[in-house]
Parts: sequence; C-alpha cells; structure tokens
Amino acid sequence: MDAMTDTLPIGPLQEGIWLFWRLNPSSPAYSMPEIFHFDGDFDVKAAEFAFNEVIRRHEALRTTFHETDSGVVQVIDRDPEPVSANVVDLRGLPAAVRSERLQSALEAASNEPFDLSAEPAIRLTAIQVSESRTTLVLIAHHIVCDGLSMTVVLDEFGELYRSARRGTPPDLGPIPPGYSTFAKGQLAALANGTLREESAYWRERLAGVTGSALPGVDHTATRAPGALDTCMVSLTLDDELTEALSEHARRARSTPFAILLCAMNVMIAAVTGDGDQALGMATSGRTPEFARTVGMLANMIVVRSQIDLSHTFAATLEEVSLDLMDAIDHQDLPFSRMVADLHATGPQPGADVVRMLFSAGATGGLKLGEGRMSEVVARTAEGPFDLVVDCDISPSGIALDWEYALRTYSHEVAQGYCAAYQEVLAALLHQPDAPIDSLGLTEILARVAPLPRGDAPTSAAVPPVAEPDRSTDAGLTAVEEAVAAIWSEVIGVPVESPHDDFFKLGGHSLLASQVVVSVRKRISHTASLRLLFDHPQLRDFVSCLDV
Repeated sequence: MDAMTDTLPIGPLQEGIWLFWRLNPSSPAYSMPEIFHFDGDFDVKAAEFAFNEVIRRHEALRTTFHETDSGVVQVIDRDPEPVSANVVDLRGLPAAVRSERLQSALEAASNEPFDLSAEPAIRLTAIQVSESRTTLVLIAHHIVCDGLSMTVVLDEFGELYRSARRGTPPDLGPIPPGYSTFAKGQLAALANGTLREESAYWRERLAGVTGSALPGVDHTATRAPGALDTCMVSLTLDDELTEALSEHARRARSTPFAILLCAMNVMIAAVTGDGDQALGMATSGRTPEFARTVGMLANMIVVRSQIDLSHTFAATLEEVSLDLMDAIDHQDLPFSRMVADLHATGPQPGADVVRMLFSAGATGGLKLGEGRMSEVVARTAEGPFDLVVDCDISPSGIALDWEYALRTYSHEVAQGYCAAYQEVLAALLHQPDAPIDSLGLTEILARVAPLPRGDAPTSAAVPPVAEPDRSTDAGLTAVEEAVAAIWSEVIGVPVESPHDDFFKLGGHSLLASQVVVSVRKRISHTASLRLLFDHPQLRDFVSCLDV
C-alpha cells in the first residue's frame, strides 16, 4: 500500500461480517440506512461539507478491505478525496408520480450494495422532493459502523451542517481514538491470552447449543451464511402495558429489556415445548475512551436460559436476568472466536448458534436547524437472521420492530406472533406469581402456530435474592469514592451517598457493563455484572469487591 494509507489486520468483530459479504457481495443485509424528511431550506453544499468532515474525523469511514496472502486487511486512507452526495431531483413531477419515484429512490438508496474492497462503506443521498422538502438517506455498512457509532455520525453531521450554514466553527470535541486503536487492543488481548477465561466460559455455556427461534416453515438448520429476503412488522406497547412493565421492573429490581427478553423466552418455550432457549443479543463493550469512536464495536453474545413453564414468571425473570448478566459479563470475546471455539471442540448438533436476535437498539436523531425534521422507519430488503426483534425503550414508550425472513415466516404468521407477544407479556405481568402454564398462553399461541405435545423441560428452582445490607450513613471511604466517580462518569449524575442505587440513578444493563469494565481496570478484578445487579447500592457493591 502507498504512503498515504495505513494497513492493519481486520478486527475480530468484523470477521463474520466480512465472511458474509464475501459470500453475498450484492446483499444489503448488513447495511444501516437512516432516513429523514427535512422540511425547510436545504443546502446540498453544506451537507456535502458535513458529510466529508465526518469521514475525515473517523478513520473507519475511510477504510476498505482486501484479501492478502497473510489474511484480510483493512486499509485506511489518510487523505481521502471529497465524496459528493447522490442528488435525486423529483421537483416538478406530478404528485402521484413523485410519490412513486420517492419510494423507488428510497428503496434503491437503502439497498444498493457496497463494494467493501473498492469504496468507503458510507453513502449520502439527498432526494429533492419539492422546493421545501428534501429526504436524506445516510447509510453505512455494519463492518465500519455499529448502532452507537451511527448516533455519533448523525450528531456530528448535524452540528457540521449547522455550523456551515451559520459560517461559524463547529462545536465538536477532539477527534476520538480511531477504530484501529480499538481493533489492535482486541487482537492483542486474543494473542496474549487475556480472554482465555472468557473462551472457557463460552465453551462450557454453549456446549450442544442450537439457536432458538419462533417456529415457522420447515427449513434446514445448517447452512452457510446467506442473505434472506425480509419484511418488517412493528409493535408499540399500549400505555397501560408499558406502565405495568416499568412497575414490575422496579419491584423486581430488573430492567424493562430483561422482562421483554424473558417474555420472548417463555413464548418460544410455550410454542415449541422446548425449555432450552438460546437467543443472540447485540452488546457494546465500549469503555469511556471509545465512547465517540466510530466503527464496529458491537459484539454478539448468546443468552442461554432454561425455561420451566411450571414456575412463576417472577422466578423465571430472576433466572433469565442472571443469565443475561452472566452473558454480558463475558462479552469481550468476539462472537466469531466464540463460534470457532465451539466448532473446534467437536461437532455441534446445530451449526446455527444464533437464528434469532433480540436486542435493544441505539437511539439517535438528526438536527439540521432552520426547518422541521421527521425520521422515517428504514430497513433493507435482506437480513442475515430468521428473526430480529429490536426493542426501542425510551421515556416516550416501548416499541418493538420485528424483521422476519420470508423463507421462514409468512406475513400472517409474523403478524400473528407480534400480536400474540403483547398478549403473552400482558398475561405474565398481570399474574407474575402464578405458574406460567396456568395463564392460558397455549390458547393465545394456538391461534398462530400448532403447539407440540408434551410438557416443556424443567429447570431448577431459583433461590430468592437476599435484601441488601443497609449500613450506616458514614462518609464515603476512599474505595467508595473511586467507585462513585466511575458511576458518575458513566451515568452522568452525582453519586454522593453510600446508599445511592445504581439503577435508581438512571443506570441500565449497557451502562452497567461500562461500569464493570472501568472498575475492573482501576480498582478490582473481582467486579462483575451479577455483583452489581445483586448489590446495586454503592456501599453494598464495594463491600463485595476484593481490594
């Protein structure tokens, strides 16, 4: 490579995506479109300036990928040529024609594949719908941009656009560490044995695993990674159910996401009769150092649980929450290496470790100023999994987007599952202390798919969680002050009392993982997510650390 580029091996979190692309180079399955309608005076030149400045600030957005004799490498262009926006002009067309052309342009922009070996994996399209409306499509490939990275891209793009319009310098912080720094750290950890314990955990945890999913049409479980034609159906929980879920999360010292995940596990177990559930989940191990780094920093883990329908939902949620925390606590091993370890230990009963993904999505927006912005639900026509359920949990409500593979689910079955899930969730929250198999879930699910005969496998009962020790309100010790500083840094609020509760202060599972990583590095290697969830008060948590 020439002197104007930097070359390094492909990152471990990018390996699986690269393999998928090599097998499916024309597929948009790993593209991430963000679509916005902007009503106002749109400036194409300012948008192109903002777009190119974002690319300049983040090396992942000026990276291409190449196969060499020593393996796949990524090549970073230090001084890229400016990239023009793709401008589509629909002004002047009759209204009916314009609407049809707009939809076609959106589908084309969202599904145009990237050539990862020849072009940076980010693209901007501006569709001029009328003199006062412009539709923007900002799309990046997952190999260079995860969900949290996209929020950074949108935030910086908006600030750079507004500053160009104002004619003033942008209000941006320093350029964050590049993705190459993150990737080199991961490669070093794999080479020096730092992740040996995590590898052993996953080999034991996932022995004999076969990815779970809601049943659809029969299909072969073992396959090479392939692109699947997909469609989407969305569900927004009503206000009453949302409030019931939030209230139960507070009472159970759990999270809304854990409840949603647990309800999905129960639903699959009820419809299949199989209590061994294994769902994929996207997770982010970003430390504060890489909070604003753009790149593929998201990993995938597998949350495996044993569901016994004779137990109560309250007991099942407790167990699933611990399974979730254990999985997040071991999230540092890249998924591609996790799968390689599994296959290296012998043949597996199913090659699909993950068939269904159940995750909480990152939320972000775009602000251009001087006009009104509205976001459009964006999706590609293909995906890599049978079913992806993306949970958007925000103060304004809870929505779930179900992206389903058409070879696995008909439209009617997918929509039926989506509606049934809300009924199942409501039944579980209405009687959390009743045996699950007494709640009539089979009747709800029988409307969607035929149920198997026989009982679901059983699992061990879950012991109750002990009440936290409420010690005296003495001043903070030195260790407590150090941990409090980390909590405050991650959550963004002051932590002053020994009885401050991490989750009542606004913490959640993804922030908890950042806290645990920082505490391990700075204070004690014995910190864990399970420890934080069992002891969310500052003094209780610190008292369990080995320092």
